[in-house]
Amino acid sequence: MNFQKLLLTSILGISISTHSLAAQSYTDQEVKQIAINAIKTVGGKLKHTLGQKVKEGGLESAANFCALEATKLAKEASKSLPKGVTIKRITNKPRNVLSQATIEQLKVLNQLETKMKNGKLPKLFVKKISDNHFQVYKPLTVSKKCLNCHGDNNTRNKNAYKVITENYPQDKAINYKLGDLRGAFLVNIIK
Repeated sequence: MNFQKLLLTSILGISISTHSLAAQSYTDQEVKQIAINAIKTVGGKLKHTLGQKVKEGGLESAANFCALEATKLAKEASKSLPKGVTIKRITNKPRNVLSQATIEQLKVLNQLETKMKNGKLPKLFVKKISDNHFQVYKPLTVSKKCLNCHGDNNTRNKNAYKVITENYPQDKAINYKLGDLRGAFLVNIIK
């Protein structure tokens, strides 16, 4: 009888301690590091390949890559992310409809834009959904290079934009100015 109690107590103890470890939440710093690693993995691969395309064939080549291969490349790079970690780009003015931010995501983008106007744009914005689910937003701002495809009629490259409109006739990702908030990388982390 004592042996059965001891065995039961041991089993319960192992179950409780295992459950306690699983229920522990990530720290804010751990969440940010996971997000940074995901962004470096996927965003870094996209940026590197886009740069190669520009060097090889100019902005038209880069526009073709973005339209025809970028989503596939991002999915492939995402396969190396840890279990429970996903990443995507979101915006309020999408070129690709798959990048359209949801109503909840738009609220965060609006908060980021307000922070930006006040000179306080964070590098990362962490939103805790639950004890085991976090969303991390990395703001994407428009650089001089971005204006070649996302600027106005005076800054967009005409040939590259022709490729873009052929692939995205409903394109809304234009008329940005240098430094504007373009959208964000959104990293979902579910433990």
